[in-house]
Amino acid sequence: MTDRANSSLNPPAGAGAGPSRSGVTLSASQLEQIRRLVAVGRASSVDEYVAAAVAERLERDRSLSELQDLFERKGSAPSAEHLAWAREKLGVEHKDGEADT
Repeated sequence: MTDRANSSLNPPAGAGAGPSRSGVTLSASQLEQIRRLVAVGRASSVDEYVAAAVAERLERDRSLSELQDLFERKGSAPSAEHLAWAREKLGVEHKDGEADT
């Protein structure tokens, strides 16, 4: 399924075919925590840990865009009850200023 809600989340063909370099700034605390995880074998390197975290976030954002597109095509949105259930199951808090749809 394509992501019509945000086509910028769909990389062009051939994108991601190989690694490329980018600078990322982390706090000293975050970097130290990642290094500790690498030291105990939870990740093979800092780069691998960050790449896995980015991949997970990109997949989540792609899925959320796809879901939003589905609701837009349907012409409705989830009820406040559905959103509350999802927040409970996912363990996320309701953000201040966020309206229930």
